[in-house]
Amino acid sequence: MTVPASTTKDITRHSGARVRHGSERSTDLAWLLSPTPVDHFFEACWEQRHLFIGRVAPDYFSALPGIDDVDELITATTPGIARSTDDGLLVRADGNGEPSQRAFRTGANGIPDIHDIYRAYHDGHSVVLNRLHRRSAPIAALCEALEAELHHPVGANMYLTPAHSQGFSAHVDTHDVFILQLHGTKEWHVWSATDELPLASAAHQRLHLAADFERCVLLPGDVLYLPRGVPHEAVTSSSSSLHLTVGIHVYRWLDLLREALEALAMQRPRLRKALPPGFLDRGITGDQLREVIAEASAGLLDEDLMRSVELHLGARLRTEPRVAQPGHFRSIDLITGLTDESRVSRSTGSICTARTSAGEARIEFAGNYVAGPAAMGPAVRFIAENEQFIVHQIPGDLSREDRLDLVSRLVSEGLLYLSDINNTTQGNGHV
Repeated sequence: MTVPASTTKDITRHSGARVRHGSERSTDLAWLLSPTPVDHFFEACWEQRHLFIGRVAPDYFSALPGIDDVDELITATTPGIARSTDDGLLVRADGNGEPSQRAFRTGANGIPDIHDIYRAYHDGHSVVLNRLHRRSAPIAALCEALEAELHHPVGANMYLTPAHSQGFSAHVDTHDVFILQLHGTKEWHVWSATDELPLASAAHQRLHLAADFERCVLLPGDVLYLPRGVPHEAVTSSSSSLHLTVGIHVYRWLDLLREALEALAMQRPRLRKALPPGFLDRGITGDQLREVIAEASAGLLDEDLMRSVELHLGARLRTEPRVAQPGHFRSIDLITGLTDESRVSRSTGSICTARTSAGEARIEFAGNYVAGPAAMGPAVRFIAENEQFIVHQIPGDLSREDRLDLVSRLVSEGLLYLSDINNTTQGNGHV
């Protein structure tokens, strides 16, 4: 697509932005947005308008993979036939604005042909690495921490674009994105949304771009937030660019209602009945619609039903495959030294839920769970609500031995870490 003659507005960069460094860095939303307050982001930007954060802090994302790590991410992170066909792509916008795109060529062993990728990059193709939240521990920690705060699925793709090139022409995404500039410089053009919060079915609709757009030049350490539906494109000039796109694939009200109607239909036969025979010819009457809507509305106001649907959506976050954070085998080795005074923690990105019924208490996490008698309920609720604690702080009527057994089990199952391990690894969710 050819971009129309335009009137541009440049976004200014604020030096002296206060950022956190070293051991203070953590993969939470406040870290990603700093110095913009999280409350301001949700009030003024979330699902409404783009936000550019220029930090003048080139090492802000230094713990995330950089340009020197791309070769390894291509060839070593997902072996052989386990790859998806679009795990890696080579993309270049042609003169008409249409992308030229192909998957990485692979050998008989399924490993990408790195030399072909090098040649394509030299010829102007962008290198796209999809789903890095399943292939890189630091990126997984970032995505999981954001999921724990937002309660929406989060994924990440990486884009390496050579100098004087463009991977994709102007387009819209149907999910919100944070763009983290890791290396080099990239110039983004951002238009006002013409289709507010589009559904996935609108992804390939033809764009009609206005003349005016805002120009945001991202340097290492900068962030650009784009709500879904905001048209945008990016180009490089004299330097190559590496950026990470962190996508927020939100659960919509539509998704909640769809799940709720499905659950309600399991309880109410009226919602499972067929439409009237010949309905296309005769039409569905207003009385028939009102009857069904009344039945559905009454069920959707059932708080217990809706809570179960909310938990069902949340369960998808817990069952998504995760990249293990470094250091946990060392933590398991230290279980033999566990005492009532031991400090333990769990990853800031871990989503876990405590459930108690008449006969059982359980804590669910990352496609796994640990269960015990109902008397364990206060203990698992405490663990689910606290990211760090000392073993003797666990409440309830558990004996010292029972507390140690529970913590030992949760360390061996991968939820909890021993704190002295967390001080030397990324197991605590820091990058």
